[in-house]
Amino acid sequence: MPEPALNEANIRHLLRRTEFVDRNERVSDLLALSSIAEAVQNVLGVDASPPTAAFTATSNWERGVELTHFWLDRMAHDAARPFQERMAFFWHGHFCSDLGKVESAILMREQIDLWRLSGLGNVRTLATTMSTQVAMIRYLDNNDNRASSPNQNFARELMELFLLGVGNYTEADVEASTAAWTGHSDQWNDDVSPYRWRPDWHDSRPKQYLGRTINADATPAVWPLHGPETIDVVLGAGVVPPGADNVANRGRPTRDVAAEFLSRKLWNNFATEGAPPADALDAMRTALVSNDFAIGPWVTAMLTHPAFYTDTVKEGLVRTPVEYAVALLHATGKRSAFVNAIWLMESMGQRPLFPPNVSGWRPNGYWVNASAMEGRARTAQSFVWAATRTYWQNGGTGLISLRNGSLTNSQVTANSGGVPTLSNTAYIDLLESYTGIRLTATSKAEVLQYANGASVWERNDALMLLLVAPEMHVA
Repeated sequence: MPEPALNEANIRHLLRRTEFVDRNERVSDLLALSSIAEAVQNVLGVDASPPTAAFTATSNWERGVELTHFWLDRMAHDAARPFQERMAFFWHGHFCSDLGKVESAILMREQIDLWRLSGLGNVRTLATTMSTQVAMIRYLDNNDNRASSPNQNFARELMELFLLGVGNYTEADVEASTAAWTGHSDQWNDDVSPYRWRPDWHDSRPKQYLGRTINADATPAVWPLHGPETIDVVLGAGVVPPGADNVANRGRPTRDVAAEFLSRKLWNNFATEGAPPADALDAMRTALVSNDFAIGPWVTAMLTHPAFYTDTVKEGLVRTPVEYAVALLHATGKRSAFVNAIWLMESMGQRPLFPPNVSGWRPNGYWVNASAMEGRARTAQSFVWAATRTYWQNGGTGLISLRNGSLTNSQVTANSGGVPTLSNTAYIDLLESYTGIRLTATSKAEVLQYANGASVWERNDALMLLLVAPEMHVA
């Protein structure tokens, strides 16, 4: 199968899906390489020791705001290889927790830093680590899971939403996994050492789980490992049981089923909705299983596959509200706290740290509805205000301040008998250049039509049209 061509269209597509925005300097960097494979490896060359958010506030709510601003700025401005943050956000929507229930911004930062530091590491390591982080213990109620009163929330979602998918296990497997995870709890009001192992809560009896015996070692020192053993079984030698609802998968190795489940989720978040083409799914599953669930080879298999570069995929993914906000931050060159659009993100339907439920956010067409698009327009207006705060001040020296340059009020309004000194075409060209937004011919004609019908005193509003153009809503 031939490798996708190394050309500008494919590189811009790769960057928009992995680094939020196709920055011109990054396009030049990758076009100087010899192949798409090399370009993908460059994208995956993320910071091994990225900074973490520093808190100055005292309340969890305000710290959550600080953490969100920090993360959005990393996505839009501060990360040299923003795929690190894009992949972390994927995991945040997959192994998700909610600040409202966790009630600790420190614990949410710990979990998000796991995605940021290790999001390209290994699925087994991520799943095992997050399972004993107190953010997840609290979010899915494992702090209330004890032998005398089992709570199945975490054990069920670990299979249904995190690793295997619906219908690939039985209720007996849920009960066995729940028993294995008893004893992992927390200590409230302690963000320094919040984890607590409760041996008196643990059910250490051997169990049958996905065709394998777990909890076989009854030594108390080994009991904390009984829970993580369930992850090893799913990603290792487990088998979908005969009584599972998904008839087609009965008897299949759970590692293959898990690899396909995760691959569909990755494809839907980075490529387009629906099932990936059979050869792409096969390549992704093979990469994940043959590399013992290492994430780098898995992602590489997707990003280097010809199916990822088809017109269907290139035109088939709507930016999530977070991706749209990042694109606005990039275009205007503004820091997240300066614009302070976090409160508007909820009207678009997505705010970091607050997923709607344990299944996370839906991708793609879910974001195209009247309410969400109205929220996007109001968010874009906030960015216009941030970019033009001084525009009508200072006797004509006020600015439209954007990422790559600024336009003064006098530049935009200078005219002779109402005819602009700076032509509308030249003006729109500058807006494109200064924001880095690349309009299609159709969109540019619409913006020009507005400018041609506007007075020189109204031309500044053309910026709003760029920020809500269709090109801004498609990843």
